[in-house]
Amino acid sequence: MKFPLATRVSRLAMWQAETTQALLLAKYPELDVELRPVESSGDQRLDVELAKFGRIGIFTVEVDRILLAGEASASVHSLKDMITDLEPGIVLAGTLERGPTCDVLISRDGVQLKDLPAGARVATGSRRRSAMLRALRSDLEVVGIRGNVETRLRKLDEGEADALIMAEAGILRLELGERITEVLDHASFLPAVGQGIVGLCCRTEDTESQERIRGITCRKSWHAALAERSLLSALRGGCNVPVGGHAVVSEDDLTLRARVLSLDGATIVEGSRTGKCEDAVEIGKQLADELIRGGAAELIEAARE
Repeated sequence: MKFPLATRVSRLAMWQAETTQALLLAKYPELDVELRPVESSGDQRLDVELAKFGRIGIFTVEVDRILLAGEASASVHSLKDMITDLEPGIVLAGTLERGPTCDVLISRDGVQLKDLPAGARVATGSRRRSAMLRALRSDLEVVGIRGNVETRLRKLDEGEADALIMAEAGILRLELGERITEVLDHASFLPAVGQGIVGLCCRTEDTESQERIRGITCRKSWHAALAERSLLSALRGGCNVPVGGHAVVSEDDLTLRARVLSLDGATIVEGSRTGKCEDAVEIGKQLADELIRGGAAELIEAARE
């Protein structure tokens, strides 16, 4: 039985798809799991800042269109890139085991964040990281950067910035850990919703494919994903607004932390909530309501303007 997986073409995306492929073949050796690479708008338009595309999901929409067209049984995504409310006809069917969730600093001279001189240029394509960096070191210059992991590292080496902030999971999955200067803790850099998680989508009516994906799903990452995405949806945020959210699962309990910032990092609204894993979606909604009462909605709306 054929089981095509739609994926982006970057090396990290292919790692995610190949890992999913290996898990499916180990669980269901009768399947013919092939990869269907798709180039996305986000991969093609490196000259445009992420926030200026006019819509979210630039790394996932084209991939999911292949899925909707029936040309794939599932699509493979970095969960943090997925749109908050999926397109009609698509469901999040499963998640792989979560990788590292921290952000990391990579500097050209091996200098840690606290030791970077005032005015040093730190590159990131994320408004969340930009805001958290400004909250911590307002004396640094934040510069934008686009491209896949290798492209960003090359731009750093060519002198476009003095340092770069990226997700630890992507660096380690591409076996580039030696480039990491410093792992940034959650106290200063709360990760993006879904960071470190590979999300797997199926068509809503394709219950057979959904069942197979559930067979390789990690329970802990699944509940974390539900809580974090519920939080972001209730905040009416997207994948490129200054919002951090991270859920920790222990046995049957789940603790969700979240932080919303102004673009300049001067204003921060944050909170946490604990409950049972079975209530993951409700925990996300409740924490979002708490943050909204504290002014989070205004910060998110201002970031969109």
